[in-house]
This record gives sequence, C-alpha cells and structure tokens, in this order.
Amino acid sequence: MEWLQQNGLTVLLTVFFLVMLLKNPILARVYGIQSISVHELAALLKNKPAPLLIDVRTPMEFASGHIVGARNEPLSGLSGRVGAIQELAAGRDVLVVCRSGARSLGGSVVLKRGGCPKVINVAGGMLQWSAQGYQASR
Repeated sequence: MEWLQQNGLTVLLTVFFLVMLLKNPILARVYGIQSISVHELAALLKNKPAPLLIDVRTPMEFASGHIVGARNEPLSGLSGRVGAIQELAAGRDVLVVCRSGARSLGGSVVLKRGGCPKVINVAGGMLQWSAQGYQASR
C-alpha cells in the first residue's frame, strides 16, 4: 500500500497511456470495423464501382504520394465531413488508409460512429502499400 501511495501518479499515468494506446482497437472491435491487407485493397480497387477510398493523412503527406483514386480527408476534420463522405460513398464501402494503419483505424471509428454503414480499415497503410510494390501517385 505504501508503494502505491508513493507511485500513485506513475501508476495513474501508465493506465492513462495504456487506455489511449488501446482506445482505437477496442472501439474498432465494438463497432465491428474489419481491417484488410493492402493486397485485398488492390483487388477491391479493381471492382466497378470501386469502393470510396479515404486517406486521412495530412495534405502534405497526401501530396508526397497516395493511392490513385484516394480522396484526402485529414483525420483532424473528419468528424465534420461524415455526411459528405456518406453522400460520396452512395452505397459503396468506405475504405480508410493512412501512413501505418493507426490513424485510419481512428478515422474508421469516426466514420462508423457518424453513420457510415460499411467502413473498412487498411492495415499497414501507405507504408505497407509501398513495401508490397504498389504504386503511389503524386
């Protein structure tokens, strides 16, 4: 008990950071958001009509290279754009990508909470897309 009194702040901060770290994966499970690989993404993008691909990186990151057909909707303003994204999707699946898959998971949660019926996270993001040899547009 004495140890806890002496280290209470450290324990509290550790718990806080763990909750923040695990928040998006937990919410993704709660909202039923699935993740797909970049190989599955490449196959889906060949479909007609193609799913709506949302890139939640910053405009600068997006300009440095993005998947052809992706639409840049930065995570910072995503919650205010959910309605417009639903209109753009028009019954199509909404796929969300970022640099590594972490922000896109958070963006997927935002879209799902906002009412988008089918939201799918792209695991590994642009890092994995490039590592697997897929091309990025500038």
